[in-house]
Amino acid sequence: MCGKVNSKRITLLIIACSLLLPLLLSCGKKSPPSLKVFEKPAAPSEMQVVRREDMLILSWAYPNNLRQGIKGFYILRSENGGFERIAFIGSDGSSYADRDFRLNASYKYETIAVSRKDVLSDASKVITVTPVPLPSPPGKITSAVKQEAVELSWDSSGSGVCYQIYKSAKEGIFEGAPLNDAPVCATSFRDTAIMPDVPVYYTLRPFVPGEIPAEGYASAEVEVAPSAFVPSPPSDLRIARGDNVLFLSWKESPESWVKGYRVYRREGGETEFILAGEVKTPAFVDSRRTDKKVHYRIRAFGPAAESAPLEGE
Repeated sequence: MCGKVNSKRITLLIIACSLLLPLLLSCGKKSPPSLKVFEKPAAPSEMQVVRREDMLILSWAYPNNLRQGIKGFYILRSENGGFERIAFIGSDGSSYADRDFRLNASYKYETIAVSRKDVLSDASKVITVTPVPLPSPPGKITSAVKQEAVELSWDSSGSGVCYQIYKSAKEGIFEGAPLNDAPVCATSFRDTAIMPDVPVYYTLRPFVPGEIPAEGYASAEVEVAPSAFVPSPPSDLRIARGDNVLFLSWKESPESWVKGYRVYRREGGETEFILAGEVKTPAFVDSRRTDKKVHYRIRAFGPAAESAPLEGE
């Protein structure tokens, strides 16, 4: 038997090789590219332009699930003829600020998406803009702390001008959206989201509504410090005598930001009032025994200041 060829084994080897050969020949080869990468990308939508100071800010919408398939967006502008590319924004962008424009000149803008294979989308809708001079910032801004709000008032910037109000806890830094939900077309505003414990800063910008809204330069800042929150004095002090104690009660001050009340006392023969206690509610028990006449002063206090006194004996 030695040296004889096993025909059955050879047959199985031939079958195995015939199955493996296509796999070995295809190893290292890339699959043909999909035609999908050459498809025209979707066009940007919801094209808008707003004016802010010396900028024309363009914005557009694009589906998030399609952004990975594009390089980004071309911004095109036309002044006196055909459109020219003025900027490229990456695929994660949705806005562009154009500072290179002249007042009273007419401009047209559109945006185009470009795929990773440099295939261009259709253009967005065309926006036409004619920048005009902006109104001056409002002047003579004043603030007043009221029971439930900070009230701002200012001089008008002109007929048809509205305002955007910005608020910050940091001087000179105003980020994010305006405080008001809609442009304020009066010359006053009430901020009910008061912050009595920290300095707060306000600035206003003139706003001209229209198809292309325009927001002008910021006004001077107005600071509202904790010291501006001076409570109204409490009222109607009543004193009742008990067994070796005096019960004091009064009507509380109307401000929502009052932190409490300080009770001062002065006995007959004394020249100065001495702090007897501090309470959160409008009531106090004086258990200090004395046969002398006692005079009281009650003051409401806020974050940094006390009210005028309520007095009684």
